[in-house]
Amino acid sequence: FCLPKAEKERYEREEMPDAQQEILKNAARELPMYTRTASGAIRYCDPCQVIKPDRCHHCSTCDQCVLKMDHHCPWVNNCVGFSNYKFFVLFLAYSMLYCVFIAATVLQYFIKFWTVSTHAH
Repeated sequence: FCLPKAEKERYEREEMPDAQQEILKNAARELPMYTRTASGAIRYCDPCQVIKPDRCHHCSTCDQCVLKMDHHCPWVNNCVGFSNYKFFVLFLAYSMLYCVFIAATVLQYFIKFWTVSTHAH
């Protein structure tokens, strides 16, 4: 999805948006792309300088394009997307299991504390 060097230089020199779109259309002719902008133009990421694949978004925090980007997660300090979605879901599942385990082991002491303190008064 990267432009060839000659096409990239031509794209950067061109000032007319229509001419830039023609350069992108010629470069993306062989690429499997279906998603376009609302006006039908090919999506291009200026910071990354690549033609955006379908379901790809630029993360301003990571400063890169992420395929199937869901969100930028501050807990894992990374974008959740195509390459790590499985691991993010596993992280959530293991965190939930750990919380359930802690709650189950503390429950008897919690009940004992409230039953003893109510009978003492």
